[in-house]
Amino acid sequence: MKKIGLFYIVFFLAVGFLSNSVAQEYTQWHLPEGAIARLGKGKIKDVEFSPEGTRLAVATDIGIWIYNAHTGAKIALIKRQPRGISAVNIIAFAPDGTTLAVGSGRLGGAIGAVELWDTTTRERLTVLGEDIGSVQALEFSVDGTTLASVSWSGTMKYYLWEVATGREVLSFTKAQGRIPHSKSALVLSQAPHSVASTDVDTVKIWDVATEELRHTLAENGNPILALAFSPDGKTLAGSYHTIRLWDTETGNELSELGRHRHGVYIMTFSPDSRILASGDTGGKVILWDLDSPNPKPFKQKSTLPSLLRSITGDKSSKTDNTLENPLIEHTLSIEALDFTTDSRMLVSGSQDGAAIVWEVETGNRLFTVTGHTGSVKALAFLEDDKTLISASSDGTLRIWETGTGNQQLIPIKHKRSIFCMAFSADRKTVAIGGVGNDVYLWNADTKNFVATFKTGHKNYVDTLAFSPDDKILATGSRDRKVELWDVPNHQRLSILDGYTDGIIEMTFSADGKKFASRSRDGTAHLSDLDTEKKTVLVTAPNSGVNALAFSPDSSLLVSGCSDEKIQLWDANTHQHIADSIVSPIVHHLEFLPDGKTVVTGTQYGLILLWDVDTRTVIRQIRMGDAALPTAFAFTQDGKTLVSGCSDGTIFIWDLEYITQR
Repeated sequence: MKKIGLFYIVFFLAVGFLSNSVAQEYTQWHLPEGAIARLGKGKIKDVEFSPEGTRLAVATDIGIWIYNAHTGAKIALIKRQPRGISAVNIIAFAPDGTTLAVGSGRLGGAIGAVELWDTTTRERLTVLGEDIGSVQALEFSVDGTTLASVSWSGTMKYYLWEVATGREVLSFTKAQGRIPHSKSALVLSQAPHSVASTDVDTVKIWDVATEELRHTLAENGNPILALAFSPDGKTLAGSYHTIRLWDTETGNELSELGRHRHGVYIMTFSPDSRILASGDTGGKVILWDLDSPNPKPFKQKSTLPSLLRSITGDKSSKTDNTLENPLIEHTLSIEALDFTTDSRMLVSGSQDGAAIVWEVETGNRLFTVTGHTGSVKALAFLEDDKTLISASSDGTLRIWETGTGNQQLIPIKHKRSIFCMAFSADRKTVAIGGVGNDVYLWNADTKNFVATFKTGHKNYVDTLAFSPDDKILATGSRDRKVELWDVPNHQRLSILDGYTDGIIEMTFSADGKKFASRSRDGTAHLSDLDTEKKTVLVTAPNSGVNALAFSPDSSLLVSGCSDEKIQLWDANTHQHIADSIVSPIVHHLEFLPDGKTVVTGTQYGLILLWDVDTRTVIRQIRMGDAALPTAFAFTQDGKTLVSGCSDGTIFIWDLEYITQR
């Protein structure tokens, strides 16, 4: 059997599995009706120690996970109800350690909110502000009586609230240029009360009391992507590759700290102001000693002489002064950093799904919080129907025991951002595409890359698809072309062109004779690979195709459209058969194994089951989350549905229970 190699990985690689009791416990928290379990905890957005240093909060798209800050044990999940399609951006503990401020922002839009939550009861206390833009920074006053926030929605917005009453004390809006993709582009200072902002090459410091511009910095064309105030507000740090320090009173530059090999998007000062932590897109964290006359990387107190405080997963620059353990070091961009109030511990959260707690003085890793996955790109059951394999944008494969929630993590060491992944039918090969136009094949048995396809694409590869026999790999790019590759021989077979925009989804029919694709402009094409006949799937005016799927017998093609309809097409004649009734906009769809039912993932976390013959909704599943379903998988008997989401979680659904409700 082809699948046996990867199947055995599950049982023979026991290192890294969660204990059954803990796994079962967290997978059952806050489940929607009909769900058996939730796998994964969502993408890491922010990390924050409680003031007393006993708890660690990890914010994700689905809520805030609370951990014991000394052991890493899971304590609770604060499950936020979605507000539109808002997601957590940033969190902050109040000085009392009981109240947690949560700042959110709509994905791709301006809607945002600031909420206060009780970490003991895990209930929302109040909403301080709504529709205020994407919240980028939160800061409690020392006595906890007021909370300041700064947000972005085309302009910079500052708010100050009285915590006890929710009363707005102060607010102002200032014009600002383009804010870069970094939550550290807008930062707050307690003393003196200031706001700093950067629009890539210009840094501005605003005085809160007077609403006046105090200083304009970095006007020499050097980009600045991240900012951080020192605790006393006297120093501002700005970074891209080089880190620069300014005196906030005079606006004079104090020093440069050196260079990261990758861009720095997050920084934070230790509460004692002795250390600046900086994290880059390559997964490296450096601690800078600010007590030195010429600040330099912090030297830890260790038996190893001159060991720099550098935490990295960048093996291309590995030296004797890096902490070495590829399974625990960050492999993707650093998203968040926070010190304990005594400056003795640092936590780093990354796109790779891990939050690592470090002892600052020695550089020892105290523990790693795992299970925070990136957006789910692909899902598939292994032959036993009890073991699931998932591929995520965080550059990992995870093999799950669906009955217990146990997982085996298999990192894929990839140096570029991952946009798309696809499994071969035998589940042994993973195709990976991302920044750049090369496509990589990774083998699950050897856990290594086995081939690189040097495509002729002139732009990023956004989608990949294997043929059912695994002999052909299709690569779709923003350059409006599809390339077909001979997988066994690593050779390009042909190029399909004539598309009107970048290719963002592709699928083969089960018989391998037909091929469908859709483009960014909403057009979709159905092609016969033998005859090279290609047909444009015609939609209503001002509509477009959002999702495609062939039936298991290859006779039908179903398309989900932006005008809230589903279309049925005869895959052999390319003729339009019928439209469905009106439905929410479909973003992903697949057939159940019986070929009679279509499962669609729509906006607002809604999954619909459609009867193909009657073209009506027969059941609906409400996930209770804001994320979009991005992948589906089914057991062979059609009794269990698994949905992967853009927020990095996976739900297991009991279809028998759902259909009998």
